[in-house]
Amino acid sequence: MAQATPQSATAPAGAPCSTMTDRWDILVMAAMTLVYLMVALYDLGSFKVPSTAWQPLQAGASFEIDFGRDIDISRIYYYSGINENRYDNAKFLILYRTGDSYLPLADIEKKECGIWRYSELTVRTSRLRVVADPPGGTLNEIAIIERGSRTPLRNFRVISDGSAGAGSPLNLFDEPETLEYVPSFRSGFYFDELYHARTAYEYLHGMEPYETTHPPLGKLLIAAGIALFGMNSIGWRLPGVLFGAAMLPIMYLFGKKLFGARFYAFCAAFLMMVDFMHFTHSRLAVIDVYPTVFVMLMFYYLCDFYLQDVSDDPEQCVVPLFLTGLCFGLGAASKWISLYAGVGLALLVALHMHRTVKAAPHDEAAGDHQRSYLLRVSGYCLLFLLVMPAALYLLSYMPFFIRGPGHDLSEVLRNQRDMFAYHSQLKAIHPFSSPWWTWPLDIRPVWLYTGSDLPPGQVSTIASFGNPVIWWAGIPAVIIAAVLAAVERDRGMTVVFTGMACQYLPWAVIPRLAFIYHFFSVVPFVILSQVYLMKKAIETWPRARYAVYGYLGLAGLLFVLFYPLLSGMQTPETSIARLRWLKSWNF
Repeated sequence: MAQATPQSATAPAGAPCSTMTDRWDILVMAAMTLVYLMVALYDLGSFKVPSTAWQPLQAGASFEIDFGRDIDISRIYYYSGINENRYDNAKFLILYRTGDSYLPLADIEKKECGIWRYSELTVRTSRLRVVADPPGGTLNEIAIIERGSRTPLRNFRVISDGSAGAGSPLNLFDEPETLEYVPSFRSGFYFDELYHARTAYEYLHGMEPYETTHPPLGKLLIAAGIALFGMNSIGWRLPGVLFGAAMLPIMYLFGKKLFGARFYAFCAAFLMMVDFMHFTHSRLAVIDVYPTVFVMLMFYYLCDFYLQDVSDDPEQCVVPLFLTGLCFGLGAASKWISLYAGVGLALLVALHMHRTVKAAPHDEAAGDHQRSYLLRVSGYCLLFLLVMPAALYLLSYMPFFIRGPGHDLSEVLRNQRDMFAYHSQLKAIHPFSSPWWTWPLDIRPVWLYTGSDLPPGQVSTIASFGNPVIWWAGIPAVIIAAVLAAVERDRGMTVVFTGMACQYLPWAVIPRLAFIYHFFSVVPFVILSQVYLMKKAIETWPRARYAVYGYLGLAGLLFVLFYPLLSGMQTPETSIARLRWLKSWNF
């Protein structure tokens, strides 16, 4: 990524500016990334989740729990595992013994998996019976809590009926230390992790994927974390944290490439580091962070092509076009929002070609050379920006192909049709949805998580929205920066505004239900627009540097102030209430 551009993006034509990274740049990027990782990894999740399981395969399969004495049961906890979709309606019946008969006590329904659930009970008994009805569902753990206690009972006998199944009923009681008495995001899925992290596990184990409304790569990246660390919240969230951390050096290098100075590179990376949405979605096992990173890299590398002076050597286009196309393909294979960026790539390539034609001398020899140059560059664009991304997109579907007979290219094509139908026809209603034009105004956050069973007056919550200082200041910054860049014919900012427009404006015509987090991939370009204005202001009024210091400090202060609301940290309800600056901020 640390490549030099032939000409400064913001300098007048012919004014060279070195953007090569040096030791100090590397140290600054490393320090910022380390600080971010320390904050983002803190209280991310837990390795302690049940791993062994029981999956009954016969209707009516059951086992009994003999306590050897009468006990007062207050709660029964259960942790459901992931199995094939056809077993999603599986249910387990819990009955309790009274006299010589068994009566219904509670049901364990497989509607949710990967999270601790419990039934609040008031019953005294010496025996329980668990019956699979229908069979096929996977249970990982059961914990029985005696009244007055917060730890699982241990001294009892498990008596199986001998029916066939995967695993033994004893597996349901072999990991009592994994119980989270107050279930939280630390040990289980929250928000859309239910879809993406679950599907990642299914890809890893050759199962039919639960979620097919987005291409596979984002889930495959989550699956890499699960493969390394297990099917726990650390495993499914860590890849997103690493991608979120990678956004900081990317922003730093992007700022250095566009603005030439270490200070402005730091400003770009710092504003990204303290943006709320960047933090929450990096720590959430959904796929939005992956295409956002690839879109950033896509336009970062395209700068090396677009900012080049017209040259006789088309070979200098090979590396930037190859890297641009690589990121384009990976982004498209993660989420279709990256396809919108393809329009921007085509536009910038066309503008570069047009500039090449205008710059050529008007003689026959030069004309032949120009045609040769345009032909070769067009060939590279076709290969790297169309053929290679298409191949990468198709390769992301390898998990479909390796599941066995009947899973072939026709299924992949059918999935593309189904995805388009889903996103173009989604007419659902959601209390946290919002129209595209409200997103920069930070009007309606998405409430991702809320804790339960907390002490009186305490709350634990996670919301998705932007740092108000960055987002609200971004509105006038984008407008002013666009005017200045147009007047100065700034080619670097042309790349920035093209990326911004391609990631944002399509939502004005997309009819499906949308949320503020769809603005995530636009935020890096908004930040670069602000840094562009900082540079212009300081060059015109050197004392404006102090205003920039104050702005950065205020953005950082708000991140600290809102951290409990972004991280799920238990905090007094009155503290969260004071952060509700707008009536529409429902946390």
